Amino acid sequence: MVDEARLTVPLRCIGFVVLPVVMTATLASAGCSNRPMSKSLTDKVDQLFATWNRPDSPGCSVGISRNGSVVYEHGYGVANLDLGVAITPSSVFDAASIAKQFTAMSILLLAQRRQLSLDDDVGKYIPNWREHEHRITIRHLLTHTSGLRDGFVLQGLAPETHENINQHIVNIVARARGLNFIPGAEFEYNNSAYTLLAAVVERASGQSLPVFADANIFKPLGMTHTHFHDDASKIVPNRATGYSRAANGGFRVAVRTYTNVVIGNAGLFTTVGDLLRWEQNLAEVRVGDPVLVAEMQTPAIATGWSEMSGYGFGIEIGQHHGLRTVGHGGGDEGIRSYVVRYPDRQLAMAVLCNLDDIDTAALSRSIAEVYLAGAFPEPAGQAVTGAAAAPAPVSLSPQELQGKVGLYRNLSDESVGRIFIREGKLMASPNAGDQDGAVLTPVGANRFVVLGTPIVAKFVTPEAGKPPEIHVTGAGAKPAVSQLITTPFRPSSAELRAFEGVYTSDEIHGTYTVLARDPGLVIQIATRSDIPLQPLFTDAFGGNIVGVVKFSRTAGGVVTAFTANAPGNRGLRFTRGRQAKPD
Repeated sequence: MVDEARLTVPLRCIGFVVLPVVMTATLASAGCSNRPMSKSLTDKVDQLFATWNRPDSPGCSVGISRNGSVVYEHGYGVANLDLGVAITPSSVFDAASIAKQFTAMSILLLAQRRQLSLDDDVGKYIPNWREHEHRITIRHLLTHTSGLRDGFVLQGLAPETHENINQHIVNIVARARGLNFIPGAEFEYNNSAYTLLAAVVERASGQSLPVFADANIFKPLGMTHTHFHDDASKIVPNRATGYSRAANGGFRVAVRTYTNVVIGNAGLFTTVGDLLRWEQNLAEVRVGDPVLVAEMQTPAIATGWSEMSGYGFGIEIGQHHGLRTVGHGGGDEGIRSYVVRYPDRQLAMAVLCNLDDIDTAALSRSIAEVYLAGAFPEPAGQAVTGAAAAPAPVSLSPQELQGKVGLYRNLSDESVGRIFIREGKLMASPNAGDQDGAVLTPVGANRFVVLGTPIVAKFVTPEAGKPPEIHVTGAGAKPAVSQLITTPFRPSSAELRAFEGVYTSDEIHGTYTVLARDPGLVIQIATRSDIPLQPLFTDAFGGNIVGVVKFSRTAGGVVTAFTANAPGNRGLRFTRGRQAKPD
């Protein structure tokens, strides 16, 4: 989750270079169901969540079904630390991006009724839609292949408005001119595409997404504790409060004041039991057209979520030790969720947590390994995607690790990432900072992995005259190559002043003042917090939200514009209009 310039950007899969959580007795029994389950399996599942099964910790609700019958439900930890209310299977969680499946199903129901076609132009349903060079269809939105810019980032760069955030996103994407790529050519996870789909549902059906989904999905499937949450003032019985880690090691309430009514890409409030009812509908269709539901669970051609998995309609299709998986995760401040089904073994599980540093995907895989021990085609020691077994970790000296440290630039998309050391471990940050990042575990002198993922980073010895490189595989449809920035960019105060000016963007229709603020720059946006920019490489700076900002000049050296390249927004252009006045 990123909170910059008073923007909350919903969490998505991005990463470095492409690298893209009297009371004790109550907790112990709060979530137990009376459904039969082997005691040994129960103990093993409970042990997975023991860390959070305390009276002073947020935690998770877990539901497991086999052959369409719920075999276990349990709550671990606390739903509300203020009141000391335990998590139970009936606790209602914000499930974040799991919502996308239900937005997709709403679209499929409308297609089944011939109220729309998946191959309709999006502009047919979105007023004031700007024509693009290439046609964008509903199918492109469903599969994250539209090439549209990420509207959540665009709205975070636009002046604040009192407009409902859902409508604001729709409006700003509708008038955006540029595309990140030709529709259908690539996969790029796009939250705002699903916000657009919510608007399409309303336009085609005459009902808002919350009303349509309730009448056509939730009620028919008996999902009585599920709704799309578009009213922040609505009372939700048994709601679990979301938490983040506090600086002192405790917890703080996760507050999302602006995006707490976003729907389509997010906004689904539900329980583990309701999600298991939904999973069974994907296996034995009661709601929807079986042909379309099958297509929903089929990867879009040539559009990989990663090297070893694909994306259908609001659903990720992957592998775990050789078994096919169909599911999706979700995350935001105070939220982590995962729902997944193993179709060939008729096993499904839902994990909903109210702490945002809990790895729900890994926990779900561990539950599957408890239940399916001995049933995997590939040994449990192999990678979660079905790839070859990962080598055992090795030990490297501090000097060997230090030799990898630095700022690296991906020449294909101008993104940057930093390799740094924290507590003796090599870390990879998805930006120029060192505040967060993934641990790189060495499995060779120059080969590292991100445990629990298919990501492999190889540090390559450069050819003569070339800088060192990192080759990353497993996090996208093709390997990514980044080069070490060997020449630091340290502009003088006079050089910084050359970038000052007032810039405008045809995409966002805002005014952006760039000022020198040694040792870098700052972007000022009316009604927003300043965005500091730090020097990266010649004429390029890095900052939150905008990513890498690269200035262009005339042949005479006069700065005329800059482009911002951030996840979801490539080549976003800002043109210089006049000299800025110092603040």
